[in-house]
Amino acid sequence: MLAQLQLSEPERWAVVQYLKTFSKRFKEERPGHTVAIPRAPAPNGKLVALGKSKYEEAGCAQCHGPGGKGDGPSAKDLKDDWGNPILPADLTLTPLKSGPTPEDLYRTISTGLNGTPMPSYAKVLSAKERSALVWYILSIATHERPKGMMGLVGEETQAMMIDMRAAMAGMMGGQGMMGRGGRGGGMMNRDMKDMMGK
Repeated sequence: MLAQLQLSEPERWAVVQYLKTFSKRFKEERPGHTVAIPRAPAPNGKLVALGKSKYEEAGCAQCHGPGGKGDGPSAKDLKDDWGNPILPADLTLTPLKSGPTPEDLYRTISTGLNGTPMPSYAKVLSAKERSALVWYILSIATHERPKGMMGLVGEETQAMMIDMRAAMAGMMGGQGMMGRGGRGGGMMNRDMKDMMGK
């Protein structure tokens, strides 16, 4: 999912409201309780050590692996709620998908990720233990994700390519470079004056 920076804030909220029409849950269910996200405590060796022990005790390594690389023994068998294969996050790579701040990671650990095998740990770990887990994970997140065009990472690069293809198709009137079925009438048959609107 790419940031849609070309949209104003009111336009982004309008898109959110439209997307909510895709699921009847937004009409039929009341919102859940707000998740309290405490201010992150300052990291220290004791907190990181506690986080490491909670990583092991809570079973994080089953999916994310002992070193956090997403290569745990359960990783190859994971499926999302629709039965599609899904890989656990490689926690050694930054930025993490949930966001770059300790608070973002705390939220993910607290709420889980609906639709994925990632559960909520709010009832399993105390707030202090979740904060410790955050600092342990951030201590092993030491490698930056390889960046593609425009500084995008991971699937963001693929999404940008899709966006670019859609934009090109729109500029070409849906004709493609050579026209529909290669029969002409596409962008290759237009001169620069037509393309520049002159």
